[in-house]
Amino acid sequence: MIEINCVSKSFGNKTVLDNVNITVCDGSIYGLVGYNGAGKTTLLCLIAGLYAPDRGNVTADIEGIHGIGGKLNVYACEAARRDIFLIPDDPYILPQASLNTMAAFYRGFYPHFSMETFGKLTEIFGLDSKKKLNGFSKGMKRQAALILGLSSRARYLLLDESFDGLDPTVRMTVCDLLLEYMAETGATIIMASHNLHEIEHICDTVGMLNGTHIVYSCEIDTIKEQYVRIRAGFDREASEEMLADIPHGELSIGGKVLSFISETDADTVKEHLENLGGLCLFETYPMSLEDVFKYEMRKGGKSYDIEGLFGN
Repeated sequence: MIEINCVSKSFGNKTVLDNVNITVCDGSIYGLVGYNGAGKTTLLCLIAGLYAPDRGNVTADIEGIHGIGGKLNVYACEAARRDIFLIPDDPYILPQASLNTMAAFYRGFYPHFSMETFGKLTEIFGLDSKKKLNGFSKGMKRQAALILGLSSRARYLLLDESFDGLDPTVRMTVCDLLLEYMAETGATIIMASHNLHEIEHICDTVGMLNGTHIVYSCEIDTIKEQYVRIRAGFDREASEEMLADIPHGELSIGGKVLSFISETDADTVKEHLENLGGLCLFETYPMSLEDVFKYEMRKGGKSYDIEGLFGN
């Protein structure tokens, strides 16, 4: 388990994360989403122990190592960092290195690094392990980084936009490999991505960063139950006051009909509206993770007025 407790991080005068609290359970695939600059990469670097938080702490349970309460501070403890592998958005490559060179490099730090796994993955991706990585395309470099990360057999695998630059076939292969990696090793995976369809497909839990804070952190199924589009009709003129006690957004009123996004489960909303009397229509429409993301970004002020942008 990884626990992020009251973590804040600033660079100069810019606060990137402010009082962030997340718990990532063992054996889960946790998706981290947010707009560019929301702090996803910074949070992954804090989890990997590359940055020290200004306030708060990040702890991880490491098998066979016992700290206070079985948890180790990842920044202060090298033993913890040896069981956490970060695949960054821009993979680190030693000068003039080949895949074989990088495997030897990481093998010296990660005690469970498997050369057998490394060989099999190199064959699966069809990469030349002797060729210099600087000559690889962006997609091939990403594949090389994934090979090294999966070969590390680390208990915690962190991926930062690791699907960028991969063609659809390779993306599907990577998804399958991540699921197999988790199943065979019992690893926990945290992945930051802008591809919300991929997050929704592979992750069981998701956290959304917006404006230095975590908007929510829970199971994807729970999010889909909580956020729902609703259309409600009455036998009289509808008004916003009907939703005074219901957290909602994107409200539109057309005569006797209310259309809105609710942040409360549909059953609770329906019961509330029925108690008002005169409810004669109640329809719900499920929201995808992408729909929820857009909604939360607009709530946080991350939207743009583009009407007339290209006019005279």
